[in-house]
Amino acid sequence: MNIKRLTTLFFLLFLSSCSTKQYLIKTCNQDIELKGVVFVIQNDSSFIIPVAIYPKYQIIDDYVINTKPAIDKIELLICNELKKRNINCKIVNDISDIDKDSYYINYQDYWAWDFKKYMHVLKVNLYKSNKKLISVVSQGNTGGMHDYPNPQKQVPLLIELILKNNSVQ
Repeated sequence: MNIKRLTTLFFLLFLSSCSTKQYLIKTCNQDIELKGVVFVIQNDSSFIIPVAIYPKYQIIDDYVINTKPAIDKIELLICNELKKRNINCKIVNDISDIDKDSYYINYQDYWAWDFKKYMHVLKVNLYKSNKKLISVVSQGNTGGMHDYPNPQKQVPLLIELILKNNSVQ
């Protein structure tokens, strides 16, 4: 193999090894039609994990070492993505502000530091009548290499994953 091909192969492997992945981790067995207003519950805190620890989303809560005021206004990003898809959205402070038969979204963000702050995991959940219908996750690489994921890049991908995988109208 010549040096140019080897360099190209190495470069492609390196880029793919540090990419952030999105996962659909729970679905319901029904079609979801998002009519009316979808509420997004504002999250006032972000979770912080230790430097140089890259836990998977399933166990990341075991690694939270600190809670800080919300680092990013992720609820605004979620609402903007829904509105781009002609889905009405309203941000609320907590679940008591939601009609009991309404769809709503909550989320949790997990941050770490590696030369700069980055969002290692973002979990987004869609509920109706307090029943979880869909969960999606953005997961930074767990091997230490990552592409500095952030909410501005990951929220559109997660909303798209929710809509396309569950016949959401």
